[in-house]
Amino acid sequence: MNRLFTVCSRYCWRQSLPFDPKLKFSSKTHVVCFYSTQRQRQLSHASILHKLKHTKPLHQVHAQILVSNLADNVFLCNRLMNAYASCKQFDKAQIIFSGISKKNLVSWTILLSGLTKNGLLLEAVEAFYDMMVQEIRPNEITIATVLPAFGKLGVAQMGKSVHCYWIRHNFGDNVFVETGLVDMYSKFGFLKNARNVFDKMRVRNVVSWNTIISGYSENGFGDEALWVFNEMRRKGFSGDVFTFMSLISLGDCGVGNGVHGLIVKAGYENDQLVKTALMELYINCDFVDDACRIFKEIHKKDLVVWTLMLRGFSKSGDWRKTIDHFNEMIGEDEITLDSISLTTIFSGCSSSGALQQGRRVHALVVKTGFQDDIFVGSSIMDMYANCGSLIDAETYFESMGKKDVVCWNALISGYGMFGCGNKSVELFLNMKCLGISPDDSTLVSVLCACSHAGLVDCGLEIFERMSESWNMIPNSKHYACVVDLLGRGGRLNEAYSLVKRMPHQPGPEVYCSLLAACRAHRNFEMGDEISREIIQLRPKDVGYYVLASNVYALAGNWDCARTSRILLKSNDLRKNPGFSSIEVNGEMFTFMASQTCHPHYSEIKEFLKDLIFKIEAMGYQFDLNSVFSDVSDDVKKDILFHHSEKLAIAFGLMRTTTGSIIRITKNLRICDDCHLASKFISKAYGRVLAIKDANRFHIFRDGVCSCGDWW
Repeated sequence: MNRLFTVCSRYCWRQSLPFDPKLKFSSKTHVVCFYSTQRQRQLSHASILHKLKHTKPLHQVHAQILVSNLADNVFLCNRLMNAYASCKQFDKAQIIFSGISKKNLVSWTILLSGLTKNGLLLEAVEAFYDMMVQEIRPNEITIATVLPAFGKLGVAQMGKSVHCYWIRHNFGDNVFVETGLVDMYSKFGFLKNARNVFDKMRVRNVVSWNTIISGYSENGFGDEALWVFNEMRRKGFSGDVFTFMSLISLGDCGVGNGVHGLIVKAGYENDQLVKTALMELYINCDFVDDACRIFKEIHKKDLVVWTLMLRGFSKSGDWRKTIDHFNEMIGEDEITLDSISLTTIFSGCSSSGALQQGRRVHALVVKTGFQDDIFVGSSIMDMYANCGSLIDAETYFESMGKKDVVCWNALISGYGMFGCGNKSVELFLNMKCLGISPDDSTLVSVLCACSHAGLVDCGLEIFERMSESWNMIPNSKHYACVVDLLGRGGRLNEAYSLVKRMPHQPGPEVYCSLLAACRAHRNFEMGDEISREIIQLRPKDVGYYVLASNVYALAGNWDCARTSRILLKSNDLRKNPGFSSIEVNGEMFTFMASQTCHPHYSEIKEFLKDLIFKIEAMGYQFDLNSVFSDVSDDVKKDILFHHSEKLAIAFGLMRTTTGSIIRITKNLRICDDCHLASKFISKAYGRVLAIKDANRFHIFRDGVCSCGDWW
């Protein structure tokens, strides 16, 4: 008897039979033996293919199938397809599928499974349609395989049709298909349909519960997600990692703390995915110290964890920890920076005004080969613009070969912060000439630029043409920009009329823009009305309450001012303390308002006394109206003396060389008094002060500010 000797013989079983010379075979026996051998080979190859997990032996078995004339066997071809798909060589699985002359349901199901798992969702839907056209009817496995493609692509009509097919053919209970339907409807946003399918399920497993919880969580129905989770526990299911991940993703810190306790109790506290999700939750809730503790507990830290902690330090405004963490991060041998980590550190440089460190990271971008990355490029431009080096932002923009809308937005916004409204509008119009479609952020940036530059008519024209020229419906942010535009131009009645005509309920940002205009133009009657509207909305942004309180204080209505502050506290909100940062020789120094514990305070205080005396001799006087507290004039002067901008300016004059630009970044709007003092300081010391507040840049030179005293 012939033996099968091939390159894959070590994967096949072989058998030797003793040879008998007297043994005779009839022709019928020959036929039986032939088919028996073929059947044995088929089963042997199928058995081997089921176990193979590596490419090389798979190629060997595939070659043996070809030389054994079994390439037309649909059973083996299906096994081959499945094996190649498992080895992540789905392109070869597709070639085998196309060569099968008589495809059966298994062939199509394997193809659909591979397409879905490899992210080829559109191709999966098309293949499913082709299968139905050829009148090959799907079974439970086929339907469960293709449902994720419908959900992710959002093809609701086709997904519903398959659901109807399932009901019409009375397949019965199947937890996999029914769970897939819940997931599909959740992806569509049809939560009622998803819940209807879920409630009718006779058999549910943990995956089924996780799917409906995840559906509620991803669609913003936090209360429903928690209710289902509690119901799940009442039914005896304790939940797994994916259950807790869905609950953490709700973004509610109170819920997150409770879930964290359950995670520890269930023994999942060392799971890397869970730790990463908890870190993100705490960072988003501004509990960076808690996130840092979890970070330190992770033994094997990947790039995602390092980048997440970097974002946390940057978001908290702690520049020293941010840069120390970044230096430690790039020192790790196993960590290779990507575009997200580079963008995160640029964001930190941008918010802190760390120009020198930003240049250093820019050099690192060139060294690591990310200079052509559009994502990183837009961050570099944003960094230069926010750090006060608009020329560098322009230069980098011109050097970019390929630009997307985010890159254009970064420079348009940069021009706006510097009060270069005409350049912003010109760049915006150039986008249209080059066929680049603006997005919502583009219109917000150009409208803000018009507002800062006083281009009222130009801004109004752009706003009125949004629907006609760019097919955009103005949202609350666009209305807030236009209200600010009209308010800065002194056209308060027009601004108020626009708010009243809005097609939807004005948000707090719209009322805030109008209230800021009332404060600037001392229209306290309208300001009182707008303040009441803001307080009724009960926004979660502390700045709205502070602004309302300040308007009441300016009007001398101290009772209402105190009421606004009380409401602020009753909503568990805290006013962010004012701080200013300055970079000296690559090191960041941050000064808090009224901070007397700074290590350089004694030196700064003496210098600042001389500075105030010097500019007072030139005509400067403290603007006591900039203090919105019912205290004595002496206390007001002391408060203004210790504003963070003045401390930072004094330190900059002490530590920087003559003729260099003093660059300061402030987290709040610069007050009238510090704005006035900065004009006198720039003239008295012959220095340029570039101060970036929450709204824009103020470039003080020879006693004049670039904002034209309107900000």
